Parts: sequence; C-alpha cells; structure tokens
Amino acid sequence: MIIHAAGHGAVLTWPSVPEDRRDPALLTSLRESMVAAVTDQEPAVRSAGPAGVARTLRAALPDRTTLSASEQRS
Repeated sequence: MIIHAAGHGAVLTWPSVPEDRRDPALLTSLRESMVAAVTDQEPAVRSAGPAGVARTLRAALPDRTTLSASEQRS
C-alpha cells in the first residue's frame, strides 16, 4: 500500500505543479523514503504512543535540546 500511495501521489501531483516550481530531487527523496519504509527490518518507533515517538526523535536528533519557536507554538 505504501508503494501504491507514493507512486499514485507523485503521478497525480507532479503535473499539477507549475513547471518552474518542479524539483526532480523531490521525486528522488520520495522514492528513497518509500524504499526505506518498506525495506527496514526494524520499526522506527519501537514503543507505541507519544513516549516512543519522543524517544525515537531524541535518538535521531541527539544535539537538539529544545524545541524551535514554531514547534513550541504548535
């Protein structure tokens, strides 16, 4: 389903974006993200719920100790 959704979204969205705003790197990023999502052996978040997500995010961004101004407003 992930592969279908990524491909379908890209195919339908690309023509609707004005040519001067199309960035082929976006398609590459989409493909690489989709491949990583379906080929990873371990889930990115090991514990369900907000605490598990927070731990995963902290592990991925060890140098970050505070939220940005826009993150604090969310």
